[in-house]
Amino acid sequence: MGFQDDWVMRQIEMMARFVANVVFGKKETDVQYEIVGNLNDTATLTPTDILHLKLMKMIKEGSYGEAEDLLFDNMVYSDKYIELASDFYQKLNALSNEQLEAGNFSRDEVYQGYLEIMSLLGVPVDVFGQADRFEYQ
Repeated sequence: MGFQDDWVMRQIEMMARFVANVVFGKKETDVQYEIVGNLNDTATLTPTDILHLKLMKMIKEGSYGEAEDLLFDNMVYSDKYIELASDFYQKLNALSNEQLEAGNFSRDEVYQGYLEIMSLLGVPVDVFGQADRFEYQ
């Protein structure tokens, strides 16, 4: 993993910390999606819970691009959705470059997707304008 990949990973981690601390007031360094409903009673699952379960399955299958498309296609403006999106991108960021590449995805796409969805959700994670300084290969 090169310097650029390390930098991107750290930027994603800092965005996650920002969301955890500023949006949710949590001391944790990341945001983990918490299912509202009861997994044993699917009738109690919220649409966001169901989407979370689908996204986690797609990540396990290596369908990262399709999962990201599903995330954007089902976007709703709520704290639970911010939690879901942040959790999703943190899980992608935790994957190795080899795993991402095997799923036709890149670390840069994780970074840009996180920036974009947080911006659409009204969460200014790029508070220092770092995205403009990032050079794409």
